[in-house]
Amino acid sequence: MIYDLAILGGGPAGYSAAFEAAKLGQNVILFEKRELGGTCLNRGCIPTKFLAHMSEIYHSAYNSREYGVISDRPILDYAAACEKRERIVSELRNGLEQSIKLKKIEHINGSGSIADSRHIVCGENAYEAANILIATGSVPSEPLVDGALTSDEILELRSLPRSLKIIGGGVIAAEFAHIFNLLGVEVTIAIRGERILRKWDKEISAAITRNFKKRGINIITDQTPEQFSEKTADIIFSAMGRKPNICGINTSLVETDKSGGIIVDGNFRTKTDNIFAVGDVISGSPMLAHTAMEQGRNAARIAAGKESTPPSAVVKCIYTSPEAASVGYTEYEAKKKGILSVSAKANMFSNARTLISGTDRSFIKILADKNTHRIIGAQLFCGRASDIADELALAIDHGSTAEDLLKAARPHPSYCEAITDAAELLSEKLK
Repeated sequence: MIYDLAILGGGPAGYSAAFEAAKLGQNVILFEKRELGGTCLNRGCIPTKFLAHMSEIYHSAYNSREYGVISDRPILDYAAACEKRERIVSELRNGLEQSIKLKKIEHINGSGSIADSRHIVCGENAYEAANILIATGSVPSEPLVDGALTSDEILELRSLPRSLKIIGGGVIAAEFAHIFNLLGVEVTIAIRGERILRKWDKEISAAITRNFKKRGINIITDQTPEQFSEKTADIIFSAMGRKPNICGINTSLVETDKSGGIIVDGNFRTKTDNIFAVGDVISGSPMLAHTAMEQGRNAARIAAGKESTPPSAVVKCIYTSPEAASVGYTEYEAKKKGILSVSAKANMFSNARTLISGTDRSFIKILADKNTHRIIGAQLFCGRASDIADELALAIDHGSTAEDLLKAARPHPSYCEAITDAAELLSEKLK
């Protein structure tokens, strides 16, 4: 049998492509050597967001007297929490497996390798396909320190350390620092540079830094490799990002950049016309599950000879408390692109929902093109930022102006009311 599409990798990019291709009537085969759902479901987004939620429940219970709820101090059973986390992951994975079967997608539980432009080998079997899609994702970068845990390994802990040293200052580092700090672990973040979240808007970086220091998280800057190696905590966690997973990829059929990412064109084609690549494995990927899913669906449509949809504005999130989110340009990025921009920020110290929830000092900032008034970016540090950001992403995608944002009647009390406040300030500045 010759398949229409063979997919390497069963994570968000791979299974989204498989579902889209099946919907278009294609015969699809999907190779995944580990669990379906990839890193996101099994070792990334879902388990870490469960831990973030659980840690916030524990912290709220521990500090419930502030709201007049007086009870004995809560007892944390971390092993029981991990069991609950695994049940949720298992339930979601079982649902994914059922969807694969219902859509008649052939699933091979094994590592497929590309033999040539039309054949994939898995074990002793060879499979032929008209098109091949590489969606093998990414893996944690190697630890800088011997004995340091990666983001995969830290999730395997069944008891909490007394102290944790995190090497790295990106999103992974920030989220785990947030989680373990709320659970009572002594947390230190050690970085090579001057600030955490250096790829993010400076105001978000400063806000999270301020929040962390207020909570007792120690941030040490300008560290050397020798200082990273000092065992100053029970556990050292290397959060130095992720790298493309090109294991099993025939590199004679694709071109890669210096980081190992596969180079693709605007239609996700590699240098071999019928081989596509999407998600974390491609060059310049933001390494976000929702972006990988969108790319997977579009690549499947292109491979089937259908029209793709325009790429959406990419929303990036940090699941701390408050949450952070960014979409479109920051002020710095707009300036680098030569765009004359205007920004306005609504501080949420008078936002009723923020005061009710006890959320720390927060804000919503919106950026518009000075000439067209169109929204070109937004940065949020507030309650439910990951949910609110999508409204601003939609505004960017549809070319909405600052004035357009004022046409919505947002619920009261809500965090998203601050969008109205920011849009009013922005409209005034643009006059």
